[in-house]
Formats: sequence, C-alpha cells, structure tokens
Amino acid sequence: MGARGTTGAATRWNLVGSTEMIRDNLNPKFSKTVPVDYYFEEVQQIRFVVCDIDKPNGRMEDQDLIGEVSCTVSDIVASRGALSRKLMNPKYTQNLGTIHVRAHELKDLKTTARLTMSGSRLDKKDFFGKSDPYLVISRQNKDQSWTVVHRTEVIKKTLDPAWRPFDIPLSRLNDGDMDRLILIQCYDWDKVGEHDFIGECRITTKQLGPGARFDLINPKKQSSKKYVNSGTLIVNNVEMLKEYSFLDYLAGGTEVSLMVSIDYTASNGDPKFSNSLHYINPYEPNEYARAIMAVGEILAPYDSDNNFPVFGFGAKIPPTFTVNHCFPLTFNPANPEVFGVQGILNSYHTSLQSVTLYGPTNFAPTIQAAASRAQQFFQQKDDVQAYLILLIITDGEITDMDDTVRELVNASYLPLSVIIVGVGNADFNNMEQLDGDDGLLRYGGRVAQRDIVQFVPFRNFKGRPIHELAAHTLAEVPGQFIAFMKANNIKPRPPPTPEEIAAIQARREQTALQLQQLSAPGSPVGTPVPGSPAVPLAVPPPAQ
Repeated sequence: MGARGTTGAATRWNLVGSTEMIRDNLNPKFSKTVPVDYYFEEVQQIRFVVCDIDKPNGRMEDQDLIGEVSCTVSDIVASRGALSRKLMNPKYTQNLGTIHVRAHELKDLKTTARLTMSGSRLDKKDFFGKSDPYLVISRQNKDQSWTVVHRTEVIKKTLDPAWRPFDIPLSRLNDGDMDRLILIQCYDWDKVGEHDFIGECRITTKQLGPGARFDLINPKKQSSKKYVNSGTLIVNNVEMLKEYSFLDYLAGGTEVSLMVSIDYTASNGDPKFSNSLHYINPYEPNEYARAIMAVGEILAPYDSDNNFPVFGFGAKIPPTFTVNHCFPLTFNPANPEVFGVQGILNSYHTSLQSVTLYGPTNFAPTIQAAASRAQQFFQQKDDVQAYLILLIITDGEITDMDDTVRELVNASYLPLSVIIVGVGNADFNNMEQLDGDDGLLRYGGRVAQRDIVQFVPFRNFKGRPIHELAAHTLAEVPGQFIAFMKANNIKPRPPPTPEEIAAIQARREQTALQLQQLSAPGSPVGTPVPGSPAVPLAVPPPAQ
C-alpha cells in the first residue's frame, strides 16, 4: 500500500492508493499501479506499507504489518525508475524481505508535427505590389468553434511563398484525433488596417501528407462561375517528432548536478556580528545556509556520487590575501568538490574563518567556471552525461553586468541553468534583466539559445516553509533542461538493463553509507556547525 505525506513541521500521511491482494505468496508481483504526481522542485515523501491481509474488508490498522519503507519520489526517479529497499518493522530484527518499486511515466500525447508548407499562385492583394502572405492554423473544438494554434511568419512581396518549417504539438493541433478538422487560412499582411483574407481550406491531420495540395477558397468569390481558387497550399514535408520528457532523460541515466557559488563581498557585513548576513546564529541557519539547504535537498538524489563543487567570490583569500572572484571553498583548485549537502554547509562555515570579505560583486568568473564544467558533460554531440545547475547566492547588485551577460549568452548553448538567490534587503532591480522572461539575452550580436536564468529574492519567502523557496527556484529547470535537449537534438539514452540497475543501486548504496558516516556523531567531517542542523537527505537504495 502506498502513502504520501507532505513536508513541513510535521508529516501527515495520506493514502494515495493500494495494490491488489495476492493470496498465499511470499514473492508477490503486484500488477495494479498507483499513480502519483511528480514535481521535480519538491521533496515528496512516500511510504510503502506491506501487510498480511487477515480481514479483507477491515481497515489497514486491523491487518498484520509485515514491514514498511519510506523514501522520496525523487529517490525512485533518480534510480532510473527502479528502487529496492529492505522492509523495516520495529517489532522484528530478522530479514522481513525486500520491496522492489518500479516507476514509469504515464504518457500523455507527446508527438509534435513539424510541417513545411508553401503557396502557389496566390491572389494578389496589394495594389502597388504582390501580397505579403502568412498562414493561420486553427483546430475545431467540440462545439464547432475554432481555436488558433499557430501563425507562420510573413513572407514579403510574393505570390509563391515558402514558409519556414514549424512545429505544432498534436495535443494542441487535434488532441490526438487525426480525423479532427483543422482550418488553414491564408492572409495578406498589411502594415495599417485589417489584413486581407486570401483563402482557406478545411482538412484533417491525416490528409497532411508530403506533396499534398489543397485549393485555397475564398467563399465570397465562389458564386462566380469562373472562380477556381485563390491559390494552392502545398504540403512540402511532414515529420512526426516524439516529444521526450524530463523523466525520459532521467530514466536513461542523465544526471542533474549542483554547483554552488557564494558571495563573500564586504557588503554582507562582518560575520562576527549578528547583523551580518554571514553571521552564524547558534539557533537557526542564516539565509545563505537556508538557500543551500533548500536547493541542495532537492537536487542531491539526482547526483549519484553526491560530490558538489563549491566556490566563493569577492573575498581576499589565503595565503596572499589577494581578491579572488572564483575560489574553491576547499582552497584546493585541483579538487573543488565536497561531499553531500552537509559538506557544502561545513565548507561554507569553515571558510568564513579563513577569508576576508571584500568585493566587488563579479559573477562572470563563476559562470565561466560553471560553463567549463558543463562543457565536460557535453563531450559528444548527441549525448549529455549530466545537466549542471549553478546556484549563486548573493547580497547585492552585479558590478560586471556586461561580462555576466556575455558569459550567460555563451553558457546558454551548454547543459547549464543558473539560479540566483538574492539575500538581504538590497535593490535587485537590475538582476531582473538576466531572467529571460522578457526576451532572450543578447551580447555583441549573439542571441542566447534559451533562457537559463531564474532570479529569486529570498526576502519574498521569509517566514514561509523552506520548501517553498526550493519549489519557486527550481520550477523552471525541467523546461530549461528539455529546451537544451531539443535545441541540440539529443534523445534519451535507452532504459537500463537489469545489470546496469544493479550497478546503479550498488553505487547509491555506497553513497548512502558515506552520508551516514558524514552525519554520524563524533565525525570530524560530519559534525554540523552551530546554526547548521544536519540536512535530512534522501538515502539512496541498497543494491539488489
């Protein structure tokens, strides 16, 4: 029986489904599936309870508990959709068996039609020249009304236009019904006033074959005996492209990796004083630590080795105490990685005792370092080993904006997303221009391939549960991930073989043991720094 809870001050479990009962069997294979919503940006606790049913019509509490397993949905997804765990029951110490959980995505309609169309001998609509034609494509609704699903670009001064190929998801074009009518209208674009109607055709998706030709008809002209058509619409090519999901890539083994960069500029205030944003409060983590915990807790399960590079910028660092705008918190350039989210927090707190806060606030070197790392994941043209998420936590405005924009435009062509969390009460208005919600970034004539930046002011989440910050900062990542894969025509790797699943789970078991050692009492590495409680990390599954 599967149950799911919500994170927060207390976990409340809600029953979301149960399997069928299999009689007299110690190795049951359940066939009934339990649908569970998946949100990349949230920690979704889930519990599997296995019972011996003595009273088929009774409550779960009335049955004999064999054992149970708790994990997160991301644990299952990050294990390439196959997780194995030992059943646990506090009443017994012997082996109670193992539960094997497999997850697959419930597929919606994920096919896109890529259409290439042209026109021939269209009606001339402009008195002093030829027409400026474009197409409007609409689908028919159940109430016989029409909904526009696509408009092509305008081709200037021609009666024989050739439009660029365009994509329309079938879910928008026809809801998967290849016999549903679609309306294709051709117009002559006018700079002033209404656009002139040329003609239309009503067809089905099934008729959209390469080489198909359709008369464009203007109903107002049909009464004329000499009228034949207002031109011809030609379907030059049709491709049906499968749309892959974020989960398809995770199931194929693409990982999501985290890199952290922290602002050590003097505007944060002296860490020795309580008004500093870097002050280590013995009772609660500061905003830097909370941002690390919020994002790290979500992303950790998707990185199989849990090794994360951590950098700082804007400080004078030992031994020469010159200003550095991208230094590893390990102070070892050859190995900037630390283990686990707790390792990130420990290195952050320890570094405050070694550096001198200075300035200015330069982002470009950090983004350049992240881009270099992302490039390592993208060695083959048709494959990506991992997708990198750079978390920058800062207290002030960027002082190298032009250089930062340049690096972000270059990085948009790599498997990389950048999350910026602004802490403190500074004016972050200029930061908004990096978020591509109002249009793609440009630098020196080059346009970003896609939007890769998400900026979030921490003050908007003060007094709210920490998981809300994570949900807001990470919500756009799956879309940015898919945009990169589509732009580079990268398909998911094939699902793992049983041998590969066993190797994955063995590797995750080793990571789990390391995490347990890291957080063990008395461990010099794992002992939490005051104000930095141990982060509740998801424990990866053991090997089969």
